[in-house]
Amino acid sequence: MATAPGSQEESITKKMNSQYVRHEVRGCETSNLRNFWEKAIEKQTQYLQTEKERQQKSALTKLRNEWMERLEKKLKMLRTQTEDSAS
Repeated sequence: MATAPGSQEESITKKMNSQYVRHEVRGCETSNLRNFWEKAIEKQTQYLQTEKERQQKSALTKLRNEWMERLEKKLKMLRTQTEDSAS
């Protein structure tokens, strides 16, 4: 169903469309923009990869696991002592 010229619906549609600025995009501009984003994505990917490698080489995970084992052994020893003293 078409809107009648000068109708309220047509004026609303014009207002909605006029709020957006339309730019003509040329081929060379899109190519430059695409190259820019490809480089940005490549840099981000390289950064994430080096960060992941750095974290894998980090001794922090190993130290955390060692401390968890020590704490578990200590808790187990304390539990057995309390059970023995309660008996």
